[in-house]
Amino acid sequence: MERGFKTRCEAMSRSIRAELGLKGTDPLRPDQLAAYLDIPIWPVTELGLAGADLNQLLEIDPDSWSAITISAAGREAIIVHPGHRGGRYSSDVMHELAHILLGHQPGIMFFAGEAGQALRGYNQSAEAEADWLAATLLLPRDALMRLRSMGKPTTETCAAYGVSEQLMNYRLRITGVDRQITRRKRAG
Repeated sequence: MERGFKTRCEAMSRSIRAELGLKGTDPLRPDQLAAYLDIPIWPVTELGLAGADLNQLLEIDPDSWSAITISAAGREAIIVHPGHRGGRYSSDVMHELAHILLGHQPGIMFFAGEAGQALRGYNQSAEAEADWLAATLLLPRDALMRLRSMGKPTTETCAAYGVSEQLMNYRLRITGVDRQITRRKRAG
C-alpha cells in the first residue's frame, strides 16, 4: 500500500458517514452504502442460473466464495452467496464496495481446459487495499477508540456494527487502540 493509504481510508470513512448523515463513530452497514452508491446486491439465486450451475456455486463448495462484483455497461452489481450472513456478509460485501470506491479494475476471468474451468486473475495489491478500506469502513479507528474507552464488550460492539469478532480483534490489534487505551489508563 502506498504511503498515507491507511490515513486516507480513515478520512474516506468519515467523509462517507458525513454524506450519509452519520456520526464518524456510527455503524455503517454495507447495504446502506450500496444503496447510497446505487449498487444493487443480488443473491446468486436470483440470476436465473441453471440448476447444475447453481448447485456448483451453493452446494459443492459453499465456502469458496461469498461475494463478487460484476460490471456491465458501465454499472456494477454485487452478487452474494445467500447462505453467508452476519459478519461474513458485511465484510465481504464491504470488500466489494471498497474495490468500487477505490476505482479498482475488475479481475479478468477466463475459461481453460476441455472442462471449461473458470480461472480468474488476482491482484494482491488491490485485494489488500480493498481489505483495509472495508475494515476501516466497518470499524473506523475513531469508533474503536470511543467504544473501548467506554468499556463496551467486544460482543456488543460486533453486534452493533455487524462484524465478526475476528474482524474486531484484527482492527483492535492493527490500529493499536487497545495499547493506546492501556497507556492512557496507566498514565492517569
